Amino acid sequence: MRAFLIRMRPWSPLLVRFALAAICFAHAWTKLGGGMANYTAWVTDGLHLPRWTAFFAVWTGFAGCALLGLGFLTRLVSLAVAAVAVVIVFKVKLHSGFAGGLELPLLALAASLSLVLSGAGRLSLDRRFFGGE
Repeated sequence: MRAFLIRMRPWSPLLVRFALAAICFAHAWTKLGGGMANYTAWVTDGLHLPRWTAFFAVWTGFAGCALLGLGFLTRLVSLAVAAVAVVIVFKVKLHSGFAGGLELPLLALAASLSLVLSGAGRLSLDRRFFGGE
């Protein structure tokens, strides 16, 4: 059993990358569902954040998650995803708790920090271009 688990280890970061990319992409898509102008207004007026943070969140969701799926610039993109998740946790979800949807941003934060610490793994473009594990 141990040998099997050791052989399967390279798949772990790949699965985390794919799941995180899918979740972030889906949420970025819903942000644009009502239009970027509406989302930007919500971020600036509702959350009292600078306008650029709305664009940062959407671009992290689209371009960043495409890079995550490929395993390219994984640590940098994961750090951006973690930053977006922290804002979501503290500015949007914390007051409503787990019943209000806090669990998904916490899971995204944990997954993104895991990728910051571990990197993209063997099955990635990061390994192909930059070497390492």
